[in-house]
Amino acid sequence: DWSGETVVAGTGSLDLLLDLPPAAGEAVRRSGDLSAMWGAAQECHRQTRAWIEQGWGRESLLLFSCGWEFMNMNRVVELGAQDRTTLGRAYSAGVSNVGRYAHATAHGDLTLERLHFGISQSVSSPAISTSAATVGGTLCLTVSYPTPIWSDAAADEYADGLVRLLELAAADGEAGSG
Repeated sequence: DWSGETVVAGTGSLDLLLDLPPAAGEAVRRSGDLSAMWGAAQECHRQTRAWIEQGWGRESLLLFSCGWEFMNMNRVVELGAQDRTTLGRAYSAGVSNVGRYAHATAHGDLTLERLHFGISQSVSSPAISTSAATVGGTLCLTVSYPTPIWSDAAADEYADGLVRLLELAAADGEAGSG
């Protein structure tokens, strides 16, 4: 914890750059060959570890905070949303993973079994996003998307494909081997 337990919540981002062929996920689901997926996962891990080890988590939080403090970020977001080439969706996909829920899940007669969250789609966002949290060993996924850019049917197909890919990965058992 680089913050020394002084930060309760923060925001920033890490952009992972992967050169994936078109329909890469569909090809993996169709063939069942997960080697390309595991290679991409290893590259994401490598980029993330380097980002953490070089202290960029703290820097990202500070940069984002300074942006809101000293720039009119709402105006920057508004201008991005007006860009006719992206419609405010300048990047293709986003993943927000809060990891394991590390707090008590029982409070009196209430028990937290799942946690779903999403990011705003109102002005600017990725073309589609997946938010993930793990509660009590259960992975909770939420897919968020802007309409009419994505139809409900297309988003359902995306979510179903993601679940199928994760099921293949879980059955493969190679995640820990490399």
